[in-house]
Amino acid sequence: MIIELLLGAGLVTLGVVAVRALRREEGEPGAKREQPPGTGADSQANGDQKDWRHIRVGGPRGLRVDDVLLYADDELWLAGEIHLDEEGFVMSLFRTPGSPRSGWLAQLDPEGRDLAVLSVTDDVPGGAVPTELPFDGLRLALRKRGHAEVRVAGDQLPPVTERARYALLGGPGGRTLVVVDFEGGDRLALGGERVARELLDLLPGGEAR
Repeated sequence: MIIELLLGAGLVTLGVVAVRALRREEGEPGAKREQPPGTGADSQANGDQKDWRHIRVGGPRGLRVDDVLLYADDELWLAGEIHLDEEGFVMSLFRTPGSPRSGWLAQLDPEGRDLAVLSVTDDVPGGAVPTELPFDGLRLALRKRGHAEVRVAGDQLPPVTERARYALLGGPGGRTLVVVDFEGGDRLALGGERVARELLDLLPGGEAR
């Protein structure tokens, strides 16, 4: 009889210990739980609204408005963005005012590895963009075209509409031509050349924005 009572008490004790351990893992009411950086009342009170899940430390990342890139001896400030989406990323066109080399930077892949420095050009004839087009003494071929939804961020951008037709052409030496026809609006034609991502340095402060 005594042995059975001792065994029963031991089982009850083990059950209590297990329940307490489980509650510690799940967090008891009123218990202080560790929070990711950039969340919590203190952070929000200081105006820090960054979503910690989207802050990357190192590795590839897409470009963002207000980033500043060093290209040779030129600083490219990304003042505004025209983003094209067609059931997925198409491209982002960043306005780079004040740059003597170009007025635009195109991001042609989501990670920001395929880039091109571009300037406004009048060398594109009116009407539909053909599959081949002479540009800068070379013949460029159509890489892709389609209809995309348009989103914008930042400022110093030309007038846009909610949808647009786009065409991307490429050729020798990384020559690149981007033509965007905003539905019910104007045409934006940008010509230039691709540039290796390694030749552009993201200046300190861009990752924290």
